[in-house]
Amino acid sequence: MKRILILLGLSFFLAACSGKPSVSELEKLVAIELKANTPQAIFSIENFKKIDGLQQDAQHYSADVSYELVFNKSLQDIATQAQQAPGGALDKLGAGMNLVSLTLLYGDFKVGDRLPRQQTLNLVKSENGWRLARE
Repeated sequence: MKRILILLGLSFFLAACSGKPSVSELEKLVAIELKANTPQAIFSIENFKKIDGLQQDAQHYSADVSYELVFNKSLQDIATQAQQAPGGALDKLGAGMNLVSLTLLYGDFKVGDRLPRQQTLNLVKSENGWRLARE
């Protein structure tokens, strides 16, 4: 029994030291990146999958992932909110630019629309774990 516990503990330790980011780490990094580019909570991420991964060296990893963006607001809802929001001409101009940006990124989306995405994540290992590499 003691040997089984030791082997089980050792296997968990080795799995944690494998050097590869977990699927949940990859999903978290994608969510952070998407939130930085789209500050409004207009979608959620569903069906996140790691398709493939490549350990380039101890500090670099590439992962091919797929997921769906599921919209919880429509472009029309966001446009209506922007029109009704208080503010001056510069605020309205900024809101209009945001709408143009959302349209270019995601098209004319409606509530419940699903947008399938695939991308390759290039990661660098830092002192605090994995992060997306900046080109």
